[in-house]
Amino acid sequence: MRTLVFLTLSLAAFAGETSNIHGTILDPSGRPVEGARVSCQNQTVFSNAEGRFTIPGAGKCDAHVEKAGFQTATPVLVDATEARLTLAIAGPVATVTVSATRAESTPEQAAVASTVITERQIAADNFPMVFDLLREVPGVQVSEYGRPGSLAQVYTRGAERTGTLFLLDGVPLNDPGGELHTEHLSSEGIDRIEVVRGPQSALYGAEAAAGVVQLFTKRGDPENKVPHGAVSYERGNFQTDRWIASLTGGYQRLDYSFSAAELHTAGEFQNDFYRDNSGSANLGYKISEATQLRGVFRIYDAHSGTPGQTAYGVDNLSAHEQERNSTVSLRLDDSRGANYLQRFTFGFNRLTDRFDDNSQFSTQPLAAFVRDVPGPPAQVFFVDLLNPLALPTASQIPPGLRIAKGTAFFGSSHSLNLTERRSGGYQGTLSHRGGVLVFGYEYQKQLGDLSSINVDRDNNGLFANVQQSIGGRLFLSGGARMEHSSAFGTSGSGRGGASFLLAGEHGALSSATFRVDGGRGVTEPSLLENFARSPFFHGNPALVPEETTTGEAAIVSEWFGRRIRTEVDGFRNSFHNLIAFVGNTWQNVQASWARGIETSVQSRVHKNVLITAGYMRLYTRITSSVSPPTSSTGLGHELARRPRNSGFMSVAVTPRRWSFVMGGRFIGERQDVDFSFGVTRNPGFENVYASASYDLARHFTPVFRVDNLLNERYQGVLGYQALSRRVIGGVRIHW
Repeated sequence: MRTLVFLTLSLAAFAGETSNIHGTILDPSGRPVEGARVSCQNQTVFSNAEGRFTIPGAGKCDAHVEKAGFQTATPVLVDATEARLTLAIAGPVATVTVSATRAESTPEQAAVASTVITERQIAADNFPMVFDLLREVPGVQVSEYGRPGSLAQVYTRGAERTGTLFLLDGVPLNDPGGELHTEHLSSEGIDRIEVVRGPQSALYGAEAAAGVVQLFTKRGDPENKVPHGAVSYERGNFQTDRWIASLTGGYQRLDYSFSAAELHTAGEFQNDFYRDNSGSANLGYKISEATQLRGVFRIYDAHSGTPGQTAYGVDNLSAHEQERNSTVSLRLDDSRGANYLQRFTFGFNRLTDRFDDNSQFSTQPLAAFVRDVPGPPAQVFFVDLLNPLALPTASQIPPGLRIAKGTAFFGSSHSLNLTERRSGGYQGTLSHRGGVLVFGYEYQKQLGDLSSINVDRDNNGLFANVQQSIGGRLFLSGGARMEHSSAFGTSGSGRGGASFLLAGEHGALSSATFRVDGGRGVTEPSLLENFARSPFFHGNPALVPEETTTGEAAIVSEWFGRRIRTEVDGFRNSFHNLIAFVGNTWQNVQASWARGIETSVQSRVHKNVLITAGYMRLYTRITSSVSPPTSSTGLGHELARRPRNSGFMSVAVTPRRWSFVMGGRFIGERQDVDFSFGVTRNPGFENVYASASYDLARHFTPVFRVDNLLNERYQGVLGYQALSRRVIGGVRIHW
């Protein structure tokens, strides 16, 4: 919904007369607002990517600014050459997003399901890793293999883990055609996180089949000529240490922001160590009032032990993994007139993943009590671990249980995965009354080293997206993309949606919006699936992209003066041409579907108290498979590791000097596979956490966090024991 916003501003007057008015529009966090419509003396201009606007030939006038998602205020006389305008966000939380349409918009205008995790939320939660923050996004489920440093996979609305594209300031982070190892992605240096659910391949290409998660790094402010910085140290059980340092500021045309962090823990089991070092730099230079250059560099370097299925008594003392991910983003923003912004981009991402296990070949017998539940399909539950050398007799086996035996294998194993993306592109943004048109071109060069075989492929994509409001009540949004790959040929994708304002102020109801959306997304084959060459398997150059088609409908309402926001969203996803390993190669032979309802509530009961809750009911089914008997790919089975019931709730109290956050995540029973005892079902669990900080002095803040507060023993993935209660605390010094 478009809201007319009139702003309070502070003016800096310069000597001498001028025929132009210059200004900058900012949100409450100090970030620039792009695409705001400024009207003055019968002239209309739009702010650029840096929030800048210029009104030519005007000495003074009453400034009227129109930007959906912000509160309404009284118009103010502008009679200076320079103005800084601060806008207040409407509603209980900030809802303006860039990732939904590649231009600033609200989810209602873009007709998408979207969530924004702000810098304030990131600081209050104080989670070291990004994937922990994603657990409290409606429609997103995270599956973690036990403890810090273990594999953490993200599933959006039941889609495959390769269906969610991660971006860092516009640069793809996923392994080409694959997933991102989110377990190593630190939250330090991140300004905000935007999550868009639903197919986004129309904007971002052949990996955003089910959704997009975009991370924006912190930036400095040229007005802060005195640098601001912070250092902190935290210590906890399991010999956990966490160091953080940051520095931000600016000078004249330059702004900068630097951050670095290290997380280290010895872990709860043998060979369970984990170390993650990360750093980022964000530099911006204003070439002119209309043109700015920005560069971002971010890197993480991780080393972890991989003990194996510790919940089953497996203890590999030798295996370990090292991973390094480097990302570079360069962007040139240039305003051509009042309504047109052009952007030139360059991106680079390189992933190095090395696994080594120097174990001598050996085996370890395993045994457990399991419980069978008749089907269809039949289900098997893990009950308790047994000593395989002293198994109970038949008379000692409890009724309804049986003994399952397995074997753990150890042996020397080594692998090295090197992949790289180089990308460049152009984007044009044309703003007009009631809407915006975004179009552009992107090129990607994808390279990999697969067992000493160098492979590469090229992707070329053309895209366009248009938004238009009609009568202030109907918002239309749609886009399309055509992409050509040197490996799999040409594919197309698209999406379209509409939001309609059903009701405005009416008693307790502040507004109600009905949204419908649909689209087609694609996921390209991985480099391994396309090009692998091995005595045991080989790639298939004839593979085509996996397809996702989605339809959804939602009701979004605001209540009691916009203090409460509720959203109920029903969706159905169909997945076709899914890639599976058959014989000695990969083929497009599998299919499945996922449908469900996701609900969320956000309530600003007080200006310093935010209550957030969400729940998803998800149904999934495998409809085509090459391996009907297996629990993870069998016909009629649910998709693995996508629980039917999942939810979260948190309460954040954040006054000026202190903060307290307490919340919990609730995961229901789900389909899984353990490769040891034939177990197919994983019971539900809950994980409660708390975080607190207090500004004891002007520059001194103690911090504290506890994870798994109830010390629940559960397996996020079958066989992989979750970490027991973890407590960590420390101090932050800032200036």
